[in-house]
Amino acid sequence: MSAPLPLSDWPSRLGLQRGQNVLLAVDVTRLAWRHRRSGAAHVPGLLLDAFRTALGPEATILVPAFNHDLRDGERYDPDRTEPITGALALVACRHDGFRRTHHPLHSFAVAGAAQDRFMALDDPSSFSAGSPFALMKAMSFTVVAIDLDFDHAFSYFHHVEELEQVPYRRWREYSIDYGGLGDHRPRSFRLFAKRWGYANRLRDLRPLLEEAGAFRSMELDGSPVITVDIMKAHPIIVHDIRENKARSLVHFTWRNWLRDAMRTVLPEKPSRSANQPLLVDAGPR
Repeated sequence: MSAPLPLSDWPSRLGLQRGQNVLLAVDVTRLAWRHRRSGAAHVPGLLLDAFRTALGPEATILVPAFNHDLRDGERYDPDRTEPITGALALVACRHDGFRRTHHPLHSFAVAGAAQDRFMALDDPSSFSAGSPFALMKAMSFTVVAIDLDFDHAFSYFHHVEELEQVPYRRWREYSIDYGGLGDHRPRSFRLFAKRWGYANRLRDLRPLLEEAGAFRSMELDGSPVITVDIMKAHPIIVHDIRENKARSLVHFTWRNWLRDAMRTVLPEKPSRSANQPLLVDAGPR
């Protein structure tokens, strides 16, 4: 196996331009193994710094730092609760150049020119017109996903579902014990959550986005990579919801319905996010 090219080359190999705004979603397992001579534990930080350097201070970089499994009544500290979206998110939340947005279910580590604009957002809904997802569209972000499948990398379509008020979702209210040590209180949040029996599946959306020039795929050093242009993707998703009853986004089965129904009668365990250790070296922001 040939030695991999340095991580600093990845943005240019992906065809990204200086000043381009990027949402970076990565499973770093394969990259850490291939770049283990640099120290596997250092790979997430090296990758973040590679993108920050290549895209420049005029760009903005987002890393999903989600705790989307939090349940009503659980505790969340935006400075110290570890995200469950992998090592890149964990390192980004600890990185001096990044700050973490406010929503407990769907926060982002953000660095770059628009950091203050993202940090000013504090809507109770994860995917609303006042959420980071709306700002991603306004700022023409590109999703870059490395070693992640499309379904897990492209959460933006939930924003379109909420804007379009799709009938297979309904509002779910949350009270989260929110804040830092000695300064936390219940806060209300909401999620436009799926109804029983429905599950998202994007395999039929991909060719629509490819045809519109919104979706690219490639392989670098053995890692599959996809990029999605949010501005181009948005109207394709809207059209599918309005004209195709969202068949390229979601499907219903009675098996899923039974699974969802059973969850309501089984004893509820604490979420993985509620059991996360604290970000020990994260100080007040």
